[in-house]
Amino acid sequence: MSDAMKIVVDDKLVLGEPFTKAASEFKARSPGKSALVLGSTGEVGREVVKHLMASDAFDKVTVLARRPIEYTGPNAEKLKQKPADFENTEQLERDFAGHTHAFSCLGTTRAKNGKDAFYKVDHDYALNAAKAAKTAGVEHYSNCSSNGADKNSMFLYMKTKGEVDSEIQDMGFPRVSIFHPSMLLCDRKEARLMERAASYVMPLLDYVMPGKMSIPTSTVAWAMVNNTFKKVDTPVAELLTNKQMLDEFKKSQ
Repeated sequence: MSDAMKIVVDDKLVLGEPFTKAASEFKARSPGKSALVLGSTGEVGREVVKHLMASDAFDKVTVLARRPIEYTGPNAEKLKQKPADFENTEQLERDFAGHTHAFSCLGTTRAKNGKDAFYKVDHDYALNAAKAAKTAGVEHYSNCSSNGADKNSMFLYMKTKGEVDSEIQDMGFPRVSIFHPSMLLCDRKEARLMERAASYVMPLLDYVMPGKMSIPTSTVAWAMVNNTFKKVDTPVAELLTNKQMLDEFKKSQ
């Protein structure tokens, strides 16, 4: 599979004892759960797949992706792959059927693909997927959005993210979790000039304003998956900030 996206779980993946304990308790408390990941070949999505597979908390982990995945790591027999078609809502509903949890990490950039393509992916596809998940009976929908997301923003990126956040929260999922990371830190193969420059500046800004400016993609994924393990007795829509994700990860190590 020369075109395959390689995802490897190795000893570099940091989970922490509280994470593994929470995963075990979740599995004992809620057996037979299954997860579906959207955007699984993106920077955050790949990390979410790693954490889900390493946790062993779900009977099945399905990825919807336009590229095949070549996975190396524990619980490989639990990983299922389906081709993604975010314009076919009926097919999306069939894809979500039988899954209890969904993790949406869909996203592109205006700089990379242009305004129209950005809006189609980050708004239209994101909402098509969420609506299909709701119809299919998904219990917990986790959405990776962005710090500063605001449906009333004058900036397209923040406005789009905010619109999607708002609509997902209003869909009536038993539980919905929205994550607002700041600048994502990762080893991006196609890093653009501004991203490379920012990566050198971020450590200084993080020192001046801790928890505000950036976050590793692995920490975002850790927070998304770890949050799933928490016991929630009543319907809830929650928002987790960049600082909350970083603080919780640090406390677990």
